[in-house]
Amino acid sequence: MGFNPKDTILTFCHVWIFYSILRYLKNQTNKYVANIGILAAMGTGIQLFFLGSLIPIFIFFICEIFIFKKIIYTNFDKKRFLYDLLKCFLIFYILLVLFWVDTHSNIFVLPFEILMKTLSPGYTGVPFNLINENYYYSTEIPKLYLFINFIYKSPEYFLITYILFAFLIINSKDFFINKFELFNYKLLLLILILLYPNLILFFVPFPIYDGMRLFLWTLPYFCLIPGLTIYYLIDNLKFLKVKIIFVLLCLCFFYFFINFLIITPYQYTYLNIFNGKKENRYQKFENDYWGASLKELINKSNLDFNKTIKFATCGVGAQVAKYYFKKKGNHNFRFVSPSDASYIIMTNRVTWNGNFITCFDNFKGTNISKVERNNLILSVIRKID
Repeated sequence: MGFNPKDTILTFCHVWIFYSILRYLKNQTNKYVANIGILAAMGTGIQLFFLGSLIPIFIFFICEIFIFKKIIYTNFDKKRFLYDLLKCFLIFYILLVLFWVDTHSNIFVLPFEILMKTLSPGYTGVPFNLINENYYYSTEIPKLYLFINFIYKSPEYFLITYILFAFLIINSKDFFINKFELFNYKLLLLILILLYPNLILFFVPFPIYDGMRLFLWTLPYFCLIPGLTIYYLIDNLKFLKVKIIFVLLCLCFFYFFINFLIITPYQYTYLNIFNGKKENRYQKFENDYWGASLKELINKSNLDFNKTIKFATCGVGAQVAKYYFKKKGNHNFRFVSPSDASYIIMTNRVTWNGNFITCFDNFKGTNISKVERNNLILSVIRKID
């Protein structure tokens, strides 16, 4: 499969660092200091910008200790906190450079040089983006990029719970205040964490691409509001109005679950009902941006390899395609430029031919093999006209 396993590790590190900080505020033990240092090193080792995603949590941490003092226990030792901060940094830095082979020649200078080089304007990722039928350079995405992805790629029932929660906060706020200690304080913190990635899009000069992938760490926090909404509904099922809402929400969940099963195992390509006709959704977003369907695509193909076949690719890596062809037992092929190829292997990535255009629309011809889920084509092998 073409999924990047690093993204889920970053999410794991983010959530558990936040949890360890909350536990440390109530109990200053070395266990939580070590947890934070180890997880921060793991996350930064995978993505240098990882610590930047923790800024709102670090700000909360400092403000809670020195200003608000709502969560910390009564005998919180600020002097010990400074020592623990130093210990946490040493654990973080030692582990980071220990497994960062490129810095071993000078562990005090090279980590910072590499970081500054990463921050330079020359650093790039995927150059183009397709966002709700509009094309953008990855460095010039709309400021509502994450909001657009959230609206169009979230399950329908998920969005409904957010709408319901807005009404509940207005009409039934006392329920949550009675059920959860410091509810208003914690809700404000959650809102700040959710707003933070949207705010940084106004300032960061770096390319943003592949939907929510670079912000996958936000997903556990996005799930908290639906969780609170469902908790309220279940706890108040004795009321008829709540029962009706809960049944309707369950129907929406069932609708999502059926679609979720239909697109197996490519659930990360999910697009909700607000995206219009299913067969045209390839023009809304870049869907299978990891090329996860490439294995199935090549296994389904039935080409004559008695003579050398010339392939080109668009939106997927030639090396990955070569691997799957050879694994299938096909060796009589070579990869060339699209102008010299007989067949092209592609997803709906955005490409450039003088204008922005998806690979599917750029190369016309007859589909020899395709991977399709819920009427959405994810990848094709196409004989070029």
